Amino acid sequence: MTRKILVAYASRYGSTREIAGAVARALEKAGNIVDCMNVMDVDDITPYEAVVAGSPIYMGKWLVEAVDFVKKFCVELNEKPLAVFAVGYSMKEETDVIRRSASASMSEVRIYVRPQVEGLFAGKFDPEGMSRADLEIMKMTGAVPGDARDWSKVARWAEALPPILFTPDN
Repeated sequence: MTRKILVAYASRYGSTREIAGAVARALEKAGNIVDCMNVMDVDDITPYEAVVAGSPIYMGKWLVEAVDFVKKFCVELNEKPLAVFAVGYSMKEETDVIRRSASASMSEVRIYVRPQVEGLFAGKFDPEGMSRADLEIMKMTGAVPGDARDWSKVARWAEALPPILFTPDN
């Protein structure tokens, strides 16, 4: 059965946008109609049967525009199947402490909605084009530039979404 799904993302430097695009492509490959949009460009979610929302993690939190998206549409998001994901370069080392910290980045989101599933993905650190403040933060953490995204992990998560989101209860 073809379903219409929105993949909404916030992205500061493009890594989360690229992950959202990969999620959208996997959902399309499974036969769904998918719109992949920046959260700031979403005016209405009523045409969608499900929503996937994602944000990078900065200073231990989702970007404000991603949280604002969840706040703005919280009533509708609580009536639809919802998946959320967070992207952080620190997830390149998937220790329990880092996984718990990355999961905690979604605590403000969980105040407003109850996602059926959450994903945590490693991101990319490319100093080119980054703000001075963000570069300083990365320098303080000792981060070394690189791309830690695991595209097969993103694809597996996205491919598993339809049966989770569209259970008989949803």
